[in-house]
Amino acid sequence: MAAAYDAIIVGGGHNGLVSAAYLARSGARSLVLEARDHPGGAATTEAPWPDAPEFRVTRLSYVMSLMPPTIIRDLDLARHG
Repeated sequence: MAAAYDAIIVGGGHNGLVSAAYLARSGARSLVLEARDHPGGAATTEAPWPDAPEFRVTRLSYVMSLMPPTIIRDLDLARHG
């Protein structure tokens, strides 16, 4: 039997994950598809310098600082780290 979804989100970046979270809260069955090996998009932390893997930075921290506080509160993101 094939799985049934109410929504398919293409892209597991921060916008796709926020969309999936709001859909799930409303009771929708959602599937998130991401091409990379880990989700998060601009919100990911990576070690971009092969010679210094101990130095980790966010990919687009400035963009993430623009996330509306209402989303941060709605999804209780501080509780989730």
